[in-house]
Amino acid sequence: MKHLPLLLLLLFFLPHLAAAELDIGMNIPLKNKEIYQENRLVAGISWHERGQVILTNSGDENLENIIVSVEVPLQMDIEIPIQSLKNISADNNIVTARIDELGPGESVSFIFSVKPPESIEFKKKASFVISASFDDGIGPRTSSYTHGIEIVPPPSWITYGTVLASISIIFLAFLFAWKFKVLESFTTIDLITIALLAGLIGVVFRWFWQTFNDLLGPLGGLLFTIPTAVLMIIALQLVRKPGTATLLFTVVELVALVVWGTNVTVWMGWYMTEGIIVDILVLLFKKDYADRRSTAIIYAVARSAYAYWMFYFFFAPAVWKVYYAPWYAWGEVGIATIGGFIGGAIGYSIAKKVRGAMM
Repeated sequence: MKHLPLLLLLLFFLPHLAAAELDIGMNIPLKNKEIYQENRLVAGISWHERGQVILTNSGDENLENIIVSVEVPLQMDIEIPIQSLKNISADNNIVTARIDELGPGESVSFIFSVKPPESIEFKKKASFVISASFDDGIGPRTSSYTHGIEIVPPPSWITYGTVLASISIIFLAFLFAWKFKVLESFTTIDLITIALLAGLIGVVFRWFWQTFNDLLGPLGGLLFTIPTAVLMIIALQLVRKPGTATLLFTVVELVALVVWGTNVTVWMGWYMTEGIIVDILVLLFKKDYADRRSTAIIYAVARSAYAYWMFYFFFAPAVWKVYYAPWYAWGEVGIATIGGFIGGAIGYSIAKKVRGAMM
C-alpha cells in the first residue's frame, strides 16, 4: 500500500504524457509523386527545388510555442518562398519555423527551396534533419525526424556523348544518302508530299496536342501519337522510296525548329532515328511500304514506342535533368504503343483509299 500514491500519480499523468504527439513528415521535390521520382535531386540544375515539411498534432492536447528547425545538408543554398505561414527564416543552412498553436488532429506545413550542389562526382545520399520543440500544457517536449534523399550527379558526360552521337548519326545519314544517291530517287511530287505531311505533323497536330493534352491527362499523348502514325503510314504508301520515314521525321523537326522555336539542332540525329528504325523495318519486310495492315501496325508501334522511350528514359534525365517515376514512364511508353497500334490500323485504311484515288 505504500506505493499506492505513486501508482495513482502515474495513472493520472501517463495518459497526458502519451496524448501529446507531433508527427513530422517531408516531401521533396515538391512535384507530383505519381509522375516524378521523389526524394531525388539532380546536381547542377539552374533552379531551386521546393521541399515541404508537414506537422500533424496526432494527440489529444493543444500544442503551443512550436519551433521547428530543419538542417539542410551539403551547404545547399536556401530560399523561403512567399506562403501563408509567415514566421519562417533561414540562417547558416538552418530553416526555422515558429507556430503559435496546433490543435488536436490539425496539420500545418511550410515550404522552403534548396538548390542542389553545382557538381558531385558520384551519387550521394544525404538527410534533412528536422527537430521540433513544443509545449503540451504539462511541459516542454521535443520530436525529431530524419528525411533521407539521394543526389545524383549532372549527366554532363552523357549529354556531351549524346550530342556527339547525334552529330555522328546526322553525318552517317547524309553520307549514306550521298553514296547511294537516296535523295535523287525522290521526285518533286514525293518531296511535296513529305513536306505537306511533315507540316501537318509538326504544326497542326502538334498545336492540337499542346492545346488539349492536359484534358486527357496521361492519355494526352494519344492526341499526337495517333495522327503521327496515320500520316507516317500515308507517307510510306504514297512515296514508296527507301528513306521515306527518315526524311519525313527530319522535316518534321526542322518545321518544329522554325515554327515553335524548338532547339533540336544538336539532337537532330536522335530524332532522325525514329524514321531510321521504320526504314530498316521496311527493308526487313522486303520493301513492304505498309502494304499490309499488319506491317503498318508494326511500323507505327515501333516508332511510337521508341520515341516515347527515348523521351522518358533518355532525353528527360540526360538533357532536362528530370527523372520520372519508372511506372509512369513505362506507362506512357505503353500508351504510345497503343496509339501506334490504333494509328497504324487507321493509317493503313486511309492510305489505301488515298493511293487508290491517285492511281
